[in-house]
Amino acid sequence: MPEEIIPGLYRLPIPLPNNSLGSVNVYAAVSADGLRLIDSGWNAPEAYTALLDELQEFGMQVSDIRDVLVTHNHPDHIGLAERFVQEAGTRLLLHRLDAASQNAYAEDRQGLLAEMQTWLQTNGMPREECETLMGGMRRMPFRPPAYRPDTLLEGGGVLAWHPFRFEVIWTPGHAAGLVCPYEPQAQVLISSDHVLERISPNIGLYARQSGDPLGEYLRSLQLVRDVPVKLVLPGHGAPFSDLAGRVDALVAHHEQRLQEMVNALADEDDGGQTAYGIASRLSWRGSEHGWRRLQPFDRLGALSETLAHLHYLTIQGQASRHLQDGGIFYRGDGQTAEWKGA
Repeated sequence: MPEEIIPGLYRLPIPLPNNSLGSVNVYAAVSADGLRLIDSGWNAPEAYTALLDELQEFGMQVSDIRDVLVTHNHPDHIGLAERFVQEAGTRLLLHRLDAASQNAYAEDRQGLLAEMQTWLQTNGMPREECETLMGGMRRMPFRPPAYRPDTLLEGGGVLAWHPFRFEVIWTPGHAAGLVCPYEPQAQVLISSDHVLERISPNIGLYARQSGDPLGEYLRSLQLVRDVPVKLVLPGHGAPFSDLAGRVDALVAHHEQRLQEMVNALADEDDGGQTAYGIASRLSWRGSEHGWRRLQPFDRLGALSETLAHLHYLTIQGQASRHLQDGGIFYRGDGQTAEWKGA
């Protein structure tokens, strides 16, 4: 059932098939001149049917959707957007960085998968486990089209969707082009996957990806920490109110994670360790034995998070990275076993 957050703004929980998160939130802004959606849900029949049912609860249908703002290009947020464009002539809004990466993936999916396999093995994943993971990824039904957004977002703009005026805050980290719409009069922040109440979003460094995702994420957290809000509307889960407290908890989580990395690097031998080797020694899902229970695809996310933290440590001067026998290995700075902080 749709939940009215404030007059004219609804939360629509849309099911995520075969996903432990259960659902993704689509937000609907309703006015006399039509309907705008923020995110679209996974491209699956049950998700589409659920969305139709929820729209009908307040007298709307797909043909009423004028715009869909996709907060970032992950499948659970962008999945149904193309269908809306095709069926209703909906205008698509997406940050330019996510539009570019989406197009690159669509145009060279096989090339990216081949690079990913090499990347996994270079970072230490055993060959048999790597082949199992890649086989599953090649069988995934999700085939993203090359998106051509009507509006490329940069961050800093305003969407005048009467009676709302959403400020577009660019918050890279979880995705390079993730944006958080903010309505200052209502003091509502749609935080997407940037700030979630109960879990930490994946902050990963993947094949073909450059930059410093963890550093970007930590800076983006501070960008929204003190925004005046009464309600935070996340991409998953129920609305919550303590934005600053949740930001501080997420920062503390990553500080603790960095300390775990420093501890692992301090135990290395002279040759250093691969990211996979380090990841396998860290706690996952609140357990020091959690790595053993992770499925192959979950290990991909865990490895990417480990790499993002290791890369951040190299930037901060507390780790170094080197090539050896076709693999990438990491060493600590040899001076301290404590995370010094940025």
